[in-house]
Amino acid sequence: MISLRIVIIGAGIGGLTAALALQRRGFRPAVYERAPVAREVGAGVIIAPNARRALRDLDIDEGLAAISSDVPTSYLCDYVSGRISETRWGESLIERYGMGNLQVHRADLHGLLLQAVLANDADAVHTGHEFVRLAQDGEGVTVEFANGANLRCDVAIGADGNASAVRSHIFPGEAPVFTGQVSFRALIPWHLLAPTIAERKYAMYPAPQRMLLHYPLRGGQIMNLIGTGRSASWEEEGWSIPAANEEFAAAYSDFAPEVVAMIRSIPPGALFKWGLRDREPLANWTQGRVTMLGDAAHPMTPFLGQGACIAIEDGLVLGRAFALAGSIEEALHRYEAARKTRGTNVQLWSREQGRNLQSSRKGQTAVDRGLLDYDPVTVPV
Repeated sequence: MISLRIVIIGAGIGGLTAALALQRRGFRPAVYERAPVAREVGAGVIIAPNARRALRDLDIDEGLAAISSDVPTSYLCDYVSGRISETRWGESLIERYGMGNLQVHRADLHGLLLQAVLANDADAVHTGHEFVRLAQDGEGVTVEFANGANLRCDVAIGADGNASAVRSHIFPGEAPVFTGQVSFRALIPWHLLAPTIAERKYAMYPAPQRMLLHYPLRGGQIMNLIGTGRSASWEEEGWSIPAANEEFAAAYSDFAPEVVAMIRSIPPGALFKWGLRDREPLANWTQGRVTMLGDAAHPMTPFLGQGACIAIEDGLVLGRAFALAGSIEEALHRYEAARKTRGTNVQLWSREQGRNLQSSRKGQTAVDRGLLDYDPVTVPV
């Protein structure tokens, strides 16, 4: 099994986690990325203890904690007045799990994963390879890319995100659909924040048809701001579509004055938007010698803050499954059996929590649902 030719399509957080997990168990996977440079787009992401256990196993967690934020207190606030309605103490997570949530810049996490993968194998990542199609038989998989490259492997892993081309190829006829949600995101230098926002640091503001969240990154150098609300339509594709401060401010004009002021303080060129897309859960993730992980397998809306965490779990469990199995069929069966129910549940619970928050209800958080109890390092595979 160690000599298997394993191809991972997509060099995002999930794909690189899977590559590193496989490398540390003796495999030599090859990662193919459509972008000309392997890098992460986006801004902030919450890495909870369930994912940190996987990163600790991969010797990433300590370095990530050193360049991230770890705010011990979060607040639920009234969106009109800004008054704090509930305080949540992060110390309880540390007491329960031995670690708290990290507020992480996506590029920092991605950079550490990429560095570790390349340190193990300098030729592991191949950029400029956009997946087109694949064909498989009893002996292997042939993968074709838009640049004309054509390669043969023993197994292929689709880690190419929400709009996964691998998923669309092996399970045709179920394209991603617009959820009716549009998100704005920005990074704001700390010195531009109002004192009340800076003091609060980590706060969520549920509101009718919308919600807004902010938290610090990189030890408090910058504030990550994200607002997600319902919209009648959305046509553009992509995660980094420039937006205007006035557009964001107009959509949240009834929020507390300090929140609106924060939106208006976003530096020129620092605000982006995207339309959230989703897919229905699949009956299975695997077809023959091809499987998927992360958003390719279970697209996540952001309302539980678990999208990146579940992708990291997937990657580690995939590596463990291949290390334990005696055949490709067994490895893929072990992986999907260990992951599919959890991935599907969190996907559906995230949708439910979005409906709660945008109806000004607390709902159930990832902590409430016990999601942080999961340990991808020891869970049976």
